[in-house]
Amino acid sequence: MTQDEASVPQARCVALTQEHRGHGVSTMAYYLGRALVAHGLRVLLVDLTGRRARLSTLMSRGPVKNLVYWAPPVARPQDVGPVLEQARRQTTGRADVMLLDMDAALLERAGGFAVGLDYVVAVTELSSTGQEAADRIAQRLGDETPPRGRVGVVFSRLDAPSAADLPEKTETHHLPVIGHYPADYLLAGGDAYSLKGNDSSWPHDTYLYALLRLGQRLKQIVPLSRVSSLVGTNPHVPPPDTEAGPTASAHV
Repeated sequence: MTQDEASVPQARCVALTQEHRGHGVSTMAYYLGRALVAHGLRVLLVDLTGRRARLSTLMSRGPVKNLVYWAPPVARPQDVGPVLEQARRQTTGRADVMLLDMDAALLERAGGFAVGLDYVVAVTELSSTGQEAADRIAQRLGDETPPRGRVGVVFSRLDAPSAADLPEKTETHHLPVIGHYPADYLLAGGDAYSLKGNDSSWPHDTYLYALLRLGQRLKQIVPLSRVSSLVGTNPHVPPPDTEAGPTASAHV
């Protein structure tokens, strides 16, 4: 890193994770990335799930200014730290947020906060079992006790009555509840609203509003802000230069 690069703040790193699949985290990652862009931020969306089908499908709808999708080749947990450090160096001054889609087991084995995370969003269901799952994620990552902790909870699959009466914290370890999204989150992929053979339509407004609110909350909590661009460089976020390269990227 050059002296000029060292003087420019690097992107904040936020991981979206779940203990077990089925909460729509990849779909959430895409629309949260768009929400953060709408809030004036430049986002590098990093797919570390190894699955990639949902995010690559959503990104194939077309480029979104200041939203770049990157799916690096990560074969082992010990590869995560170096890959993320490389991304930080190569996007210094041009990305404001690195948004990771990453399963909790890999996140834990990779070292948790030691890989440079600023915040972790644990996605789970609104139940005692779900809240315990979020608490376990925080414990396994070595998170500090609230209010100094860096793990927040988002509830998935909520119906309207449940969304109107959310707890502020989890029951046992008191992790802050920072957001939620609707019970029919699978519709956010648009497939259920599309005629066979046609392009997928956009998700319902309730889902989009929920993700916009979550983006605003993360801006305040982490906090997230626009970083200065390096003099003489493209001010928009580029994909990191790796062997795999981005599956899809934004264009200005």
